[in-house]
Amino acid sequence: MKTKVAGCLFALALLSACSTTPMAGHQTLERRLMDKYAGTDVTAAEPAPPAEGPEDIPAEAPADPVRNPKLVPTPLLRQSAASSTP
Repeated sequence: MKTKVAGCLFALALLSACSTTPMAGHQTLERRLMDKYAGTDVTAAEPAPPAEGPEDIPAEAPADPVRNPKLVPTPLLRQSAASSTP
């Protein structure tokens, strides 16, 4: 019986504390974005440059092993390829 009374008093105290505490109002995402960008003039700003596309990326490395040493296989790979001939 005492626990029920204590539980009721605790719940009453908790509810009264929550009802008297003022809470900040929740804004919608649209309202927050409007407040955030209110000072910026989006019409006068220049558009961003285009993203880097395939035409901006240089072509593959040259197929000449003198100009591109990564084309030359390592000695271990050459030995492995030579020893496992079919």
